[in-house]
Amino acid sequence: MRCATLGLLFFCFPVNAQDAVEELFHAIGEGRPALEDRLALNLNDRKLASGSSDLPRLGGFADLPPGLYPDSAEIEAWETAFRAGEIGGLVLHSDSRFHPPEIRDEEGEIVEIILDHRFVRHYFGEWIDTTERHRLRDRIFITFSPQNGTLVNLIGQVANSAGYDTVFFVNADNNPLATIFAGQFYATAQYRLAIDSRAARRLRTDVTEMELLGERIRRDSDSVYRDPPNRDDRSLSRNEPRIFRKLTLGDEFNQPTIEEIVVPGGIALGESAGIDFSPVELVFDLDAAFFSLHGLDPDTGEAVVRQLPEDDPAVLKSLFDLAGRSIRTRSDAVVDLDADRRVSMSSALNDTDAGYAFLAADILPFEHLDYLPVTKSVIIDTDVFWRRSGAENSLLQEYETDFEVRFLSADRMRIAQTRLALEYEYDSVGATVRYGGNWGRDSSRLRESTDVDGLGAGLAELARYAGWVALFRRLEQDSVPFLKGRYQFMKIDKAGRQTPRRFR
Repeated sequence: MRCATLGLLFFCFPVNAQDAVEELFHAIGEGRPALEDRLALNLNDRKLASGSSDLPRLGGFADLPPGLYPDSAEIEAWETAFRAGEIGGLVLHSDSRFHPPEIRDEEGEIVEIILDHRFVRHYFGEWIDTTERHRLRDRIFITFSPQNGTLVNLIGQVANSAGYDTVFFVNADNNPLATIFAGQFYATAQYRLAIDSRAARRLRTDVTEMELLGERIRRDSDSVYRDPPNRDDRSLSRNEPRIFRKLTLGDEFNQPTIEEIVVPGGIALGESAGIDFSPVELVFDLDAAFFSLHGLDPDTGEAVVRQLPEDDPAVLKSLFDLAGRSIRTRSDAVVDLDADRRVSMSSALNDTDAGYAFLAADILPFEHLDYLPVTKSVIIDTDVFWRRSGAENSLLQEYETDFEVRFLSADRMRIAQTRLALEYEYDSVGATVRYGGNWGRDSSRLRESTDVDGLGAGLAELARYAGWVALFRRLEQDSVPFLKGRYQFMKIDKAGRQTPRRFR
């Protein structure tokens, strides 16, 4: 241990770069053969998780694969446990150009290393750097109980000799700055590991890594969850709209195949946005409250930086969470109101202003077309495309959202049929909606007096949200890095209007 300042304890070792967890374990095993049996890629292996280990083990989790970054609730839970002194964090990454200031005696020997907030900020800057020099570097974060400090110390020393920079975080005197520093590293770690021990299993905490300790994977599975691709839906599934893909509704030329009784109705957003260049990084600036998207021109290969439209950060946080939830649950369903107007809302939108806006949009179709002999309406996105602003030399990005309002009823086989669909196009520049026509077997029932333009205008906010959801989904599906500003963005309070059990 070299120093203790700002409520942080650091081990800082200049080293060379290494890759992945397997290589880290190989290096530790070579450096300390006695540790080889205490390393596990999946701590939830049925044999390892059964009972308790006499010796602490270092390992990962199949349910926390590389690149699965912690969400807002996980970050808050980790920081809460860290503030309470229940856990610590060990950072492993490659060689840093930044080294802390030193105080030397008359003989030139180091007597103190000064670690201030400026050094940590620069150190973290390299941790999240995505330039070519840093792009392939691994960011490994180990959560542990302070009672396992001896093993953590040893791992740090072995990692040093194997080619890693090592930073050891423990909280001293409940220092808020210590929590922020540690939370930033945790929020942006590519690999999330933990030390399994009796002390760690005894912790009563909501920290994901600690909760997974002692849990055995299910038979014929590498996951502890009933539905591995949907690991965090175990307790929330009953509160989500029913799993639903809008493609099962068919379209103007393809018949639907989904039974009407399970069509959730409401709103279903499932598009992945098209983008007019190749994105390589998403960056969020909290002070200016806007995103920028960095990438490459597909024709010239030149670097491209575009500022995305400014919007309410709380709304963007809600939509970001919605896109992630949609991917994890494999469902496009956003909100559904049944015949009694009971609300079923994606948990990502509960008690948010964005969620309330979706609820308000869901009832608009029948307010404008209450004369149709149908039972449900569904609003779906059909295409989203982001492009550079038309202004010359513009660095701004804008987008268009195509969407449809469909009115459904069941046939004799209880298969949902689209009786009438209204087509619309939203333009983000003017925040305007243009009516594009209609289709469906009951299109002749559309009265000339129907205010289709008014319905479209009422859905402009929904279309704006749909554009963002499609963009966030595309970036997550393509694994576009989002590290710079991620911690600050994930800490945004998205709370807004309370979601009612029944709407109006």
